[in-house]
Amino acid sequence: MINDHTKKLMQKEVSQSKNASIVVGIVTKEGREITGLLHDQVNQFHIGDLFFEIGSTTKTFTSLLLAKLVTEGKISLDDPISLFKPEYSNALSHHGKEVTFRHLATHTSRIPREDMKTLRKKLKEDKKRKNNPYKDFTAEDLHQFYIDFDLKKAIGQKWGYSNIGIGLLGNTLAEILGLSFEEALQTEILEPLQMKDTFITVAEAHKNRYVKAYDKKGNLVPPIELPAINGAGALKSTINDMLTYLEYQIGLKESPLQESIHLTHERQHVKAFKKYEMGLCWMIENNKWSNHPIIHHGGTTIGFHTYCGFMKEKQIGVVVFSTVQIPFFRLLKMVIGIEDLVNVNIAHSIFKNYLSKK
Repeated sequence: MINDHTKKLMQKEVSQSKNASIVVGIVTKEGREITGLLHDQVNQFHIGDLFFEIGSTTKTFTSLLLAKLVTEGKISLDDPISLFKPEYSNALSHHGKEVTFRHLATHTSRIPREDMKTLRKKLKEDKKRKNNPYKDFTAEDLHQFYIDFDLKKAIGQKWGYSNIGIGLLGNTLAEILGLSFEEALQTEILEPLQMKDTFITVAEAHKNRYVKAYDKKGNLVPPIELPAINGAGALKSTINDMLTYLEYQIGLKESPLQESIHLTHERQHVKAFKKYEMGLCWMIENNKWSNHPIIHHGGTTIGFHTYCGFMKEKQIGVVVFSTVQIPFFRLLKMVIGIEDLVNVNIAHSIFKNYLSKK
């Protein structure tokens, strides 16, 4: 399934970066295929069992936790967050309308992307924090942001990506369960899906499987830490575990979470930008070259890039992990839409190849 064209795209990414690695995994009803190029070869482990940071792909796990609580009748998508966080009422309401679970999961709350004021302050105190900017952003910092913030934009009318919004979502869901977010994810999502190699905190015994990522100067990038907003991007996983995740998404495996999984895929009548609509955290991409949408989410940390997507109707899922660095002009092209985001061209090549043979 991974043809020569895809391999050339992988090689091109690695050749343009310093000390970079890239791993690709595909799952269909015919089975799995995994291939990759590693800078630091870890010979004693299968390439599919190495840990990468999945960044914002974590958000799809947070939305699945949300959907589980909804399908169990514990909450409603349209419950205001202030029911559970009344102290944040100014930050979560505007002209009589309140931010709901649905608004957070579709990025229509109008809460800003980050608490840039606090992040800049901490970076000014210590510039070394730039390679792990959220490490010292504490639960107290997040709490203070929501105490001080006054929402001044109309809720539910426009899309605006928010890491601290999803951070709040994950923390609120965990508090409803009486657990930490890490505990909630482990017991409610990862264990039912038999994902034994997906963690927020990677145990010392597993750290020799953690892929090394490097910056543009060739310096090692430290593992990401997001203690206050784990639900927005803190998970680490392997290709094999993520392919298991996609097997449940596309219906190759059944689980007690099936109804909740389906709910996360439902279109929420929110347009993110050209070609993209929202599920619950999942992006739903409509392309001219396919009659079927691609449901996906990417993820970027300081050192890692993830693509995780699937065509549900065709029962194919694709995961791409990489540790490439992005030059400024390439990043600019991505921002203005001239070039696809990292790993997307590789994923699209796989989907197109698969469709051409069906």
